[in-house]
Order: sequence, then C-alpha cells, then structure tokens
Amino acid sequence: MNLVLITEPEVSAGLPLADARTTHLLGTVGLRMGQTFHVGLVGGLRGLATVTAIAPALRFNVVWEKSVQTRLPLTVLIGLPRPQTAKKVLHDLASLGAARLIFFEADKGDPGYVASSLWKDGEYREHLRKGTEQACSTLVPTVDRVASLAEALALVSGDGWKVALDPYEATGALGESAPASASAGLLAVGPERGWSDKERALLRAQGFRMQHLGDRILRVEAACLVGGALLLAHLRAWQAHRALG
Repeated sequence: MNLVLITEPEVSAGLPLADARTTHLLGTVGLRMGQTFHVGLVGGLRGLATVTAIAPALRFNVVWEKSVQTRLPLTVLIGLPRPQTAKKVLHDLASLGAARLIFFEADKGDPGYVASSLWKDGEYREHLRKGTEQACSTLVPTVDRVASLAEALALVSGDGWKVALDPYEATGALGESAPASASAGLLAVGPERGWSDKERALLRAQGFRMQHLGDRILRVEAACLVGGALLLAHLRAWQAHRALG
C-alpha cells in the first residue's frame, strides 16, 4: 500500500499493534522510530506521518496537505460479474479514481453472483480500500448495487459523455467522437456474456453511444480500466501527480 487510511481518533490514539495495518507497516515495510509513511482520512486530507512510538501502539505525528484531491468525473456501470472479477474491478477502478461504481444484475448475467459473500458481508469495501490506498488517495468510490440496468440508469444524471462498450454493435472506437463540451464521463460495461437486445435499446434511448476498444474481446476488468482511462484522457481530467512530503 502507498497510503494508509486512518480515522480521526487514530490520528491521536495511533494504530493498535494487532491491527493489520500496523503489522504491514512494521513487519512488511519495516518502519522504525523517526521514519515516515503516508496516511489519509477517507474523503479527506492526505498527510506525511512520522513514527513517534511503536509500543503500546503505533503512534505518529502528521503534517497534512492543505487541500483534498479532486475527485475524477467518472461513473462506471458494470454488469454484475463473477465475484473474483468483481474484486479486480473494485480494486482497479478505485485506484484509477472513478467517483462512482454501479453494479447491476444484467439480463445475461449469472443470478448466482448476487449471493456471493462479497456483497452480502460487505467484503467489497476491503477491495475498494486497498485500491484507494494503492493509489495514494483518500477518495474511495461510492458503490451501488441494483437489480437491473434500468435501475442503474435511474441513479445517474442525464448529463455527460455516455459510452457503452460493445464490440459487436459499436459505431466506432472509444474516443473517436468525444463531445468537446463534456465535463463528466459515464461508462457502461456489460457482463461476461454481453448485452441483451433489450439492454442495448435502453442504453441507446438514454443517449449512450456504442463504441469499442479494438478488434479484441477484453475481460470485464480490463474493459472497465481501459475504457475508464480513455474517457478520463479525452475529458482532460488527469491531474499532475502531487507528491507528499
């Protein structure tokens, strides 16, 4: 991890020695007295922490940044994939900086995926956290899970650049016709078995353009990451890296 997410109370109380974060910092990273590491408050500031004590808890002083990172203008709609794939999507899109992820039960999806402990036990939050920490960020994406594409579309604004990835009925490559005035991107990625005709009709009715990522069939996690990055690049949403400390 490139940053450790902490809570407000932990700024003063420190991290318990049995905490997984402490184990990683002391055991894997090998932190010692006086050394530094990156911390951040969820949705808030990042800071450079200096270790001041290792027992009875890992304590540190923090020099905070003056402003919070800017959230990137990207929402991704994803046809609910198998749990192992969903874990990768959650981690990678959190690292990329997507603001919102909406998973929906697709017409051609496997209904058994809904019953996974990933969703029932809230395990998905751990993958979001790890992806955000990997990116040295505090901006954890919001996540919704709904029963259909129609419900997913009802949750999003009508504004922005709307792209649905579809290698079979695409009218062009992603980015060939990026609207000059768009300030936010909305990317729709179907499940492993692709879109149904009903879903395609619904997407078109909502202003989505069917576009592709070349003459190859990508895995869902790859399509989400590549498609999201291309949308952000064409929106000129990338920001220069801001080093801590």
